[in-house]
Amino acid sequence: MTTIGPRIFTPHDIVLQDDALHRKGSFGYIETWHYGAIFDNNYSIVTLVNVIHMGYLSIVLAGLSIYRNTKLVKRLRSKNSYKCFYGSEKEPLIKINDRQIIKGYINKDTKRWIYQISMGDDKQGVDLEFIKINKAWKGKTFLGDWLVIPRFEVNGRIFLDRDTVSVAGEGYHDHNIYPIYASLTNKGYHFGKIPIDTMNITWAHVTKNRNNEELIVILNKNQEYISINPRDVSFTIEKYVMDHGKRIPTTCCLNVENDLLHVDAKMESINFHHISVPTVNYWRHHVRNTGTIQIDSGSKKIDNIEISEYVKFL
Repeated sequence: MTTIGPRIFTPHDIVLQDDALHRKGSFGYIETWHYGAIFDNNYSIVTLVNVIHMGYLSIVLAGLSIYRNTKLVKRLRSKNSYKCFYGSEKEPLIKINDRQIIKGYINKDTKRWIYQISMGDDKQGVDLEFIKINKAWKGKTFLGDWLVIPRFEVNGRIFLDRDTVSVAGEGYHDHNIYPIYASLTNKGYHFGKIPIDTMNITWAHVTKNRNNEELIVILNKNQEYISINPRDVSFTIEKYVMDHGKRIPTTCCLNVENDLLHVDAKMESINFHHISVPTVNYWRHHVRNTGTIQIDSGSKKIDNIEISEYVKFL
């Protein structure tokens, strides 16, 4: 069982501009925009844009992964000069080589936040619209700044081997900013989410080098968010496997017990793959969430498939 320290993650409201490009001065840092979606027809996707700021050596990495039945079927990656990158500091707007990759705006009529995500082309790629469902939040972890929009309605098209596949489902987005040296002062992190009806639980376990740990559990409900005291949470790993010379968890349990919320959830990996990045070992899992949640004097069953991440630095 993980021993939880006293640190409590404190989330705050965001405005759309918080999801735009940030400039943190001359010292090196990494800024990442991540979008993931699970679709009704057994497809799923993840897109990533990573801006690595190191003065004149700054680079931009972009990636798209397409899955069918939780298995990776197509992966696109590109490495670009920072001169080929444009990011607005006023709104979520990112272009690479003059092509729009991300655009976020607020619909004037519905007031809903909408993101347009486009990567690849009409042979291999995606053209998707993310419409925000749950309330967004941001806060600071051991790694740095973390902004989260837990749930979206997602629809659009996947282009795969010259075929066009219409898709509809639900998605997730986060935006991270942390200094280059974060990989030297932290061991890594483990992250996942559990949607239940209109609610959502976002969880993350961040570990520093000196056995200092941070467990984050956020409940989104009725257009509000609640940070759960880590003393009311237990996070256990039931099963590990060896992959790429590392011991990685494949079955985890999350339990919450307080006056507001009772959660008994298991996250079992169905499929995973390793992504090699300098100084980082990254595994992306499709997991089956099962269990129960009790809230507002009612009990709900958990049974869904989501995307989880496990990262070990160095």
